[in-house]
Amino acid sequence: MVDFKSVLKQKKEIIWPEVQKYLPKEGPYDFVEVVNEYSIRQGKYGRGTLILLSCEAFGGDPSKAVRTAAAMQMSEDWLLMHDDWEDNSDERRGKPALHKIYLPEIAINAGDALHMYMWKALIENREILDEETTRRVLNEFSRFLDITARGQHLEMSLMYTNKKGLEELEYQDYEDIIYGKAAEYTIAGPLRLGAIIAGQSDEVIEKISEVGIPMGKGFQVRDDLLNIVGEGSVYGKEIGGDIFEGKRTVLVIHLIKNTEGEEHQKVLDIMNKPRAEKTTEEVEWMIKMMKEKGSVQYAEDMAKKFSAEAKIKFNEYFPDLPNREIFEAAVDFFTMDRKV
Repeated sequence: MVDFKSVLKQKKEIIWPEVQKYLPKEGPYDFVEVVNEYSIRQGKYGRGTLILLSCEAFGGDPSKAVRTAAAMQMSEDWLLMHDDWEDNSDERRGKPALHKIYLPEIAINAGDALHMYMWKALIENREILDEETTRRVLNEFSRFLDITARGQHLEMSLMYTNKKGLEELEYQDYEDIIYGKAAEYTIAGPLRLGAIIAGQSDEVIEKISEVGIPMGKGFQVRDDLLNIVGEGSVYGKEIGGDIFEGKRTVLVIHLIKNTEGEEHQKVLDIMNKPRAEKTTEEVEWMIKMMKEKGSVQYAEDMAKKFSAEAKIKFNEYFPDLPNREIFEAAVDFFTMDRKV
């Protein structure tokens, strides 16, 4: 059985030195420390790992994909700098969120800087890839980052501008959010990038999406579950943070649909409060209710469904992939087994 956590560790050791090449070494005051903070904390490197695995599986030279994997990791870090401020998150990777350490304006500027270094790395792919492949990689980044921005806008519109009332929310709204903010960016995009670098056709790339999109949706469902039932010290983020932030997760939607009377009203009242007015006791009560009313189990079942869909498409399209065992382990890790 493949231990996917070991695969992640191995690939991180390959990608991290390439990331370091593009991080700033000088700047005014604490510019270097602020811009490099999230990169130094190091995430799981799941997206970059998928790029390398996909490139190798589809017949490419994974060493030529390392720079793209590094750019992918930088994209995660700058997006999180912005996302944490947008959500007013308290923690990231076991430490205070960047805007909690520095001024929000400084944290956002750091994200902008890292965004620029990401594109620099992708443009410099010309040193190791041909012009056509470099262009395809750039276009793929542009494609899934556009989808990600739209997904983030959808989520924030529902959270902050009440475009749709809590009682109007349907499970499809949640699927639309997780497709936009996670499915393409976290799984399908990285898998497509690896295959692009390996020189695969657009037809193959689209088949990869049919595997990656349900896998990416399962990833986000698992992430939302961990925010409720995970171990804070392992998970690296605030347990119940999604409730504090007012996120419209599948657990919240299910709970709204499966409560009545005073309980139902209390759920709505808590979710309609801004973060600063929510209490720890209220969030703990919400988590307790999610367990009692079957919301946690409903999300577990949804994650299983997406995991199964990904495996079915994978076995249909790519039964002879040379490192298929690693890919099967990846599906299980991202959708079912992940603890962080």
